[in-house]
Amino acid sequence: MLDVLGIYAAITTAQEGKVADERRQFDLEQAAEFRQQAIYDKFLDDVYKLEKDGYLNEEKNPWAFANARFRAAHREWDAIRKADILQFLKENQLIGIKPSIKNRAVKKGDNIIRLNDLNFDNISLTSPTGSLNSLNLEYVVFDQVSMINARFSFVNLRETSFSHSRLNNVTFSDSSLAYASFDSTELNGTDFGNTNMIGVEFSNIDLCTTTLTEIQLQQIVFTNSILPNSTICGQEKTTS
Repeated sequence: MLDVLGIYAAITTAQEGKVADERRQFDLEQAAEFRQQAIYDKFLDDVYKLEKDGYLNEEKNPWAFANARFRAAHREWDAIRKADILQFLKENQLIGIKPSIKNRAVKKGDNIIRLNDLNFDNISLTSPTGSLNSLNLEYVVFDQVSMINARFSFVNLRETSFSHSRLNNVTFSDSSLAYASFDSTELNGTDFGNTNMIGVEFSNIDLCTTTLTEIQLQQIVFTNSILPNSTICGQEKTTS
């Protein structure tokens, strides 16, 4: 009888310990989630105050104060918040400013918030309505960023730039990269799926492990790049 009671007590203690561990893990996850949301909400409030106080006006270019606030918050966010904030910044015209035409010359828009040198690994950017309306991220400058394992689905990335960035193992599907530019970009294991690639510029790119369709290969403009079949395309000529 004592042996049975001892076994029962041991099992009960083990179960109680497991429940306590699960509870602690849940509490830690809830605390982390609360902290993430608090930082996100504070940044949105900061943007409102910066706008109200005139810190986002043209004369504040290069908007150092706004960018300092953004980068401090960005270092703390998880991949979900990083994806959400890109949509917020675009919707509020803080990134992805459309180029203007003046005296027949195209002038790139000045992005108030700059994304260079930031980490966007594992983010998932997807239109909430699927094929009905693409998620609008056109003209956004993603230069010098890390986007390893990122996923783009039903996203309008027209005239974006991913130069000098790391896009290894990225997946694009049902999206548009029309007239986007990639210069010295890492694309190891990247799959462009059925994405529209018309007018895309690839310069100094190694595409040996990149997945591209025959149609996409015809749409792209190559300069000094290695194709998936290991041939060099658009090699620049040198003069002696």
